[in-house]
Amino acid sequence: MPRIRKHRISLLIRSLTTATALHLPPLSTTMDSPNSPPNRSTSPDPWATPSLAIGAIPPLDRSVSTASSVSSVSGRSVGSRLSDGGRRRGYMRPEGTEFSKSAKSRESVMNLGTIAHLQYYFARTGLLDTATGRVAKSRKPGSRTPSGNEPTSPGLDADFSSLSLASPSGTMEPHLGEGFVDSPLDETASMAWEDPEPMMLPPTVSTYKNNPIYVPPPPDMTVLRRELRESLAESMKHLQELEKGFKDVQPDGKTATNGGPEASGWHEIQGLNLLDVTTLAIRAARNYYTAHEEPQRLYAIKSERTIRKELYDTLEVLKRLAIRNFGNGVQPYEVTQLKQWVVDIGALLNTEEEKERLEHEERESWSWREGNWSGRERERELLFLRSFDSSPDVLPEWTNPTEAELPTPLLAALQNGLRLVHLHNTLVRRSKRHFEEIKSYHTDTAKPYRCADNLRYWVKAAELRWDIKLDVDVMGVVQGKDANAWKKFDAALLQWCQGVREEITSEWQKQKNQTRTPTLQIDPNFEAL
Repeated sequence: MPRIRKHRISLLIRSLTTATALHLPPLSTTMDSPNSPPNRSTSPDPWATPSLAIGAIPPLDRSVSTASSVSSVSGRSVGSRLSDGGRRRGYMRPEGTEFSKSAKSRESVMNLGTIAHLQYYFARTGLLDTATGRVAKSRKPGSRTPSGNEPTSPGLDADFSSLSLASPSGTMEPHLGEGFVDSPLDETASMAWEDPEPMMLPPTVSTYKNNPIYVPPPPDMTVLRRELRESLAESMKHLQELEKGFKDVQPDGKTATNGGPEASGWHEIQGLNLLDVTTLAIRAARNYYTAHEEPQRLYAIKSERTIRKELYDTLEVLKRLAIRNFGNGVQPYEVTQLKQWVVDIGALLNTEEEKERLEHEERESWSWREGNWSGRERERELLFLRSFDSSPDVLPEWTNPTEAELPTPLLAALQNGLRLVHLHNTLVRRSKRHFEEIKSYHTDTAKPYRCADNLRYWVKAAELRWDIKLDVDVMGVVQGKDANAWKKFDAALLQWCQGVREEITSEWQKQKNQTRTPTLQIDPNFEAL
């Protein structure tokens, strides 16, 4: 009997110790309570770290936090948390989205797919956890455990403190709120249980398909000129047919077709044909004017104001003809106005072609375009400058500054910068790219600062338009007392001439070698077999 009583007392003490460790009421109370939790077959060892109370009301899986936890840990298992499809740290895998037509034209809306892709990529790879500080850092030996306790020995206590009561295998599985941080390492370790995901593109790859807008190349001037001439010829043919009808006038003042019952229908057919061909001619003329490669040459023949006025006058004639519904047919004065416009446009094209021919002959006569000029660089560049200099005074000879007294005659003629500004503007107009023309400069160079400003304008324009960076001592050139400033000015002038000449000659050579579109015109009398 004493031995049995001693055994019962030891069991009672062990039960009280376990109840105290698990935050449970005494054994007698749990036995009498109708809602008591089920008894366990075995009890943990006395030295095990206490865990959360079982069957506590309210449950403690969402409200318990430890010293090492950042946020409350859900009671779901890792497998259930990772079974949410493509969710990572609250970000879903980006999917295709259909936008409206107005939204597709806005780049900010179309970039939303890329933003979602970046968020999901960072969350999946762990970069997002590093940025927000949610990655569990490695602890130093002797520091607190994930449950907040300090281990007494690096062996047994540390091992048992990291084990879970519900996982006999000893794996660290965060569930029921035992205080472990939801680390991305656990997610990546359990990714093998999920369905294989598609390959994740790096964040440098765009995730939405942006349909490129095709921009056709600029039309060839030869094609535009050919279309304009063909449309003018077609319009002139209809106008001549109408003039022939005016000559066939009967004694009563009516034409052969005006007195019949189908006169109104015939007038409408004539008016519609004339309206179609003349509208096509106006459209071809507008395309030719707006897409012209050298509008300065075109406007030198006829001003832009005059060209626009002639187009509007022609449209007004057609408008009045259509408003009256082609009543009484096309009148002779209307045919005269339309025919005059066609003749004027043809004369404009002829004058322009003649100017192009003269310019081409002038280019072929310039000796500085080709040939071997080694050792005579300054002579070649002087001929280049004289070809585009519009000043009545001829530029003096260009001598070497090391062999002559400074300043040389050429450098002295260009000292105020005005002549260089005019040369720059002329060369810009003769080139294919008409931009960075110097529009503001000083014509009165009596003051030294005005000469310095002109030189600065020329240096900056050379950098912006011709991509040539010049080193010029502006104030030294204006004052004219520093020999080194004159030498630098001479070297900069030589460098500028060489760069501009090479660009312009390359443009002319490319234009000369450009394949011309053949003039194809369909014969209206051709009948298909």
